[in-house]
Amino acid sequence: MDRTSCIALPIAACLGFAALALPAAVQAQTPVWEENFNGTSIDGNTWTFDVGTGCQIGICGWGNNELQYYTSRPENARVENGNLVIEARRETFEGSPFTSARLKTEGRVHFKYGTLEARIKTPEAGNGLWPAYWMLGAIGVWPDRGEIDIMEIGHVDGIAAGMANRRVGGAVHWNYGGGHASHGDFADFPGNLHDDYRTYRMTWDPDFIRVTVDGLQYFEMAISDIEGASLHEFHAPHFLLLNLAVGGTYTGISNPNGVTAPLPGRMLVDWIRLYQDHPDSELQLGGDSAVPAGRFGVYSEQGGLAGALDFGSDADLFVWNNLAPISAAPFEGNEAMAFRASAGQWFGLGILTDYRNMSAYAGGALKFHMRTTTPSTFKIGINTSFGDSWVDFTAGGPNYGLVRDGQWHQVTIPFSAFYDLDLHAVKQMFMVVADPPAQDVELVIDNVYYQSP
Repeated sequence: MDRTSCIALPIAACLGFAALALPAAVQAQTPVWEENFNGTSIDGNTWTFDVGTGCQIGICGWGNNELQYYTSRPENARVENGNLVIEARRETFEGSPFTSARLKTEGRVHFKYGTLEARIKTPEAGNGLWPAYWMLGAIGVWPDRGEIDIMEIGHVDGIAAGMANRRVGGAVHWNYGGGHASHGDFADFPGNLHDDYRTYRMTWDPDFIRVTVDGLQYFEMAISDIEGASLHEFHAPHFLLLNLAVGGTYTGISNPNGVTAPLPGRMLVDWIRLYQDHPDSELQLGGDSAVPAGRFGVYSEQGGLAGALDFGSDADLFVWNNLAPISAAPFEGNEAMAFRASAGQWFGLGILTDYRNMSAYAGGALKFHMRTTTPSTFKIGINTSFGDSWVDFTAGGPNYGLVRDGQWHQVTIPFSAFYDLDLHAVKQMFMVVADPPAQDVELVIDNVYYQSP
């Protein structure tokens, strides 16, 4: 899907965040953002979870042949004694032999450039544990979005060298010439990294990304040749991730019996602090731009809305495949989404927004008006930081108010009907998709909005 219209916008507008401009003198002395884990639970305004094995988004093993199932249970992730605790456990869960957790600030805290410090106590890596502290670009799909691996421990080469608990690495990944490019490096620490808390520091500016542990530098990447080396990804906002994987390509262990690291294994994060002093630095906090409760217009011209998308400015309608515009009177206002899909080809469309904080709408519903006569199955979806979530519309099944008689009907889908929605970070507010229909399909959709409870 083409995202160029979004990328061409000023980044803060594209993300729908509040972008903070902070005086350089203040930035040089105090953090512009920090997380101290001083509460009693993980703050959902700062962190969300990746859950499962990755298969639900088409990358089983999270793209690395990892062996764990990520959960959001307190057994695997919790705040305890002023630390974030990420715990990997050997237990059969949803068909996987291990559990653990992966947290991220996607849709909540994004930044470009700065000095990022974290005080972390890693577990004994042994054979099979893979603690990681890293970042992903906020726009696009991997590797186009970019990846910065600040800290990784447990590499197969370190295991082979007897240095599994002393060798720490960093890496970057990006798109070069239409393919995946990467650069990585490592250093051997004088003692076992898991013996105590260590301070991992990344400095990121328009010229370099550098990473140290307790002052020992182990990674450096020059990023100033933006055009020549196709390094645009490293000059755009990223978000943070913290996880503790079990097995996988990085460790060289693909069999659960090969994991001999002590379990349960715990990664403790005491604090994270971000400092920024470069004039091109950006900090974007999603919570500062939460959409007020009420009715939010996704594709609607009705009055009295709490807010609405502005197509051509902060939203775009993308036709993905096999949809030809047709003439049809709207339900309200002057426009409607009216399309014909030919038999034998899949079809789909989506309204791209990128990162809207719709948390005030939790417990509410997606509402729209639709008219069609098709008996074919189609899906209505929303894309959030958890990926795509769909509700099936099958002839004779739950249709949430839709009658397939060619007349206008209001459809109401409770957000609870969608699987794994992160309403703090909604990226595509409305989608329609279907497998190849047996006959031509006509769909007319209008007055799409979110309704809070």
